[in-house]
Amino acid sequence: MTTRLVPMTTYPWRSRVSRRTVLRALGTGATGVLLTGCGGSTRGPANVADVAPADFSARFAGFTPETEPNGDLANVVWPDYVVDAGPEIKRLYEFQVTHGELMRYMPCFCGCNLEAGHRSNRDCYIKEVSPAGVVVFDAMAPT
Repeated sequence: MTTRLVPMTTYPWRSRVSRRTVLRALGTGATGVLLTGCGGSTRGPANVADVAPADFSARFAGFTPETEPNGDLANVVWPDYVVDAGPEIKRLYEFQVTHGELMRYMPCFCGCNLEAGHRSNRDCYIKEVSPAGVVVFDAMAPT
């Protein structure tokens, strides 16, 4: 197979665009990229500590948290559906048992509040915690 060399004069764009025009366009583009990348940014502060915390109070204004006592993991008898679900699911249940003061502020978004009367995300995991720390679980979460 032979390669045929084509003279430069056969490219029609060659006669219309000079090397100077191409270099000027490349230089302008590179300058724009440098100014954009290295210039000051108005997207936000560079230091995370300078960021004001977001106020989500309007989103949860209609949500009334219930008091949720913590359970005692030493008193927990793990149901088969938690043990059979594996260690990750068990850790979720353990967190719910020991962090009632936090999870009472987490509304459930799956709609179980309408069907099962759940008041928070914790109700998907725990039905009741007695004053002695004994926990009665809800089977809804792993299903």
